[in-house]
Amino acid sequence: MTAHPARSVTVAVAARAACQVGLWTAAMLLATQALAAGPPLVIHYNERPPQHFTRQGMPQGPAIGKVSDALKAAAIPYQLRSTPAKQQLVLLHANAAPACMLAWVDLPGRNRAGKFSEVIYKDDPRGSERRLWCTMAVPDETMQRLNAALLK
Repeated sequence: MTAHPARSVTVAVAARAACQVGLWTAAMLLATQALAAGPPLVIHYNERPPQHFTRQGMPQGPAIGKVSDALKAAAIPYQLRSTPAKQQLVLLHANAAPACMLAWVDLPGRNRAGKFSEVIYKDDPRGSERRLWCTMAVPDETMQRLNAALLK
């Protein structure tokens, strides 16, 4: 049985077009996901060894590790930034962008200014439960994913 030349060309053109549409669709999907992800969630921490501190320009400590592991597990892009506590309060109250402040205690009334995560660590010797205190600009869905990862 011989292939019809016009049909072979039509099939080849159709296959090439389908491949191009497939590549275009994949590219658009990746671009959409990148836009949806937006900028990384900035996690502000103050220098408080041994829980969270900077050594040779790199964030260190068990609290940094726990937060980083949870954010990775929740597939939340993030950036760690050393920021004095008073500046963290200014950023939190400004609520200009999604951000979280590491190692704050959930005291009465604070939830009006921001959202608290699950516990990151307990202070010694007092036992204060330290959490992320996030701006209201952090989406609820992001907080849910983060909290689920922290509980694992």
